[in-house]
Amino acid sequence: MEEEIQKAEEGVKKAWPFLMSWVGGISALIGLFASIAGGVTWFSSHQKHKAELQAKMALAQSHAKQGEYQASIQIYDEILKDDPLYRPALDEELSTAMLWAEDFHVPGQNSAALAAPLIDQMMTILESGLKRSKGLQAADVQAHIGWAHWLNQDIAEREFGPLAEQNFRAALAADPTNVYAHGMLGYWMVNTDGNFTEAMQHLKTAVATGKVRPLVRNLQFGSLVGRNFKGVRTELMKVSNEMRKAGESIDHGYKKSAFNTCLSPQVTDHGELTESLTAIPADEAWATYLWLDDRGPGDHQDEQQRKMEDEFIQANLLEISGKRQEALEQFRVLQKQLKDTLFTMRYPVNAAVVRLGHG
Repeated sequence: MEEEIQKAEEGVKKAWPFLMSWVGGISALIGLFASIAGGVTWFSSHQKHKAELQAKMALAQSHAKQGEYQASIQIYDEILKDDPLYRPALDEELSTAMLWAEDFHVPGQNSAALAAPLIDQMMTILESGLKRSKGLQAADVQAHIGWAHWLNQDIAEREFGPLAEQNFRAALAADPTNVYAHGMLGYWMVNTDGNFTEAMQHLKTAVATGKVRPLVRNLQFGSLVGRNFKGVRTELMKVSNEMRKAGESIDHGYKKSAFNTCLSPQVTDHGELTESLTAIPADEAWATYLWLDDRGPGDHQDEQQRKMEDEFIQANLLEISGKRQEALEQFRVLQKQLKDTLFTMRYPVNAAVVRLGHG
């Protein structure tokens, strides 16, 4: 009996290590399975978060493309609230803030009060972006900070210092060919009664870069339309002629303003019209006249009146070209047609007949 008990104990002793090894293996497997399950859960959660993040980024980019800059920035702010160092969101938000600055407008009444908090929001993003930007990008951001200061002056009406110009020139110091700094500085100079010749040179340098052409053209037209001093019509005609020949387009409102400033017989006097028509070669002046005389929706004019305006411009081009007799004959024909009308064009036509008839 004792011998059997002893054999059983020895059997248990021999089996125990095996049993413990088996239990350890099972525990390890359980741990492994738990670890795998946890990993699967983490991976699934990570993939879900990644998909949601990508969807938010795509939505923000879509808003920006549609010009809904504030909505776009709001989404980037939500992303950065969860991860303040997420670089793609930081970079895209900065790009959106720059686009917003370029296209900033506040419709309706009380625009100054409405604009102020929006410009503050934009400025915060731009200044933060400048701190982490380097090289050419830093110059781009610096120029847009200058533009935000100009908006703060021109629209929000709460800044009247040199900060806009300082930022434009700082951007040019960092990058002498920076398209934004040249274009925005040129526009700023015209609108603050700065040196007109220097302003035009900055704008022409911006055009010469070949970059962001629609923005640069808008800055050119925006700085010139509505102005009424010597040199404005010459520059408007040159810019319009360049764009016509290059097949570029411009906002209909700018075209209409340029036409009225430079070529409308109802608006311009003889000296102003002569400045416009002599700014470029005569054949190109006629083509540019037709390009600018772009009647859009809501433009209603009697066809006979329009035909007479065309003939008036042609008569002026004949006079400028030295064909005085031909010009006089055409003006006399117009004089007869306008005799019993109320068109104000009859006044410059009568003056032309007197001027050429006594030549």
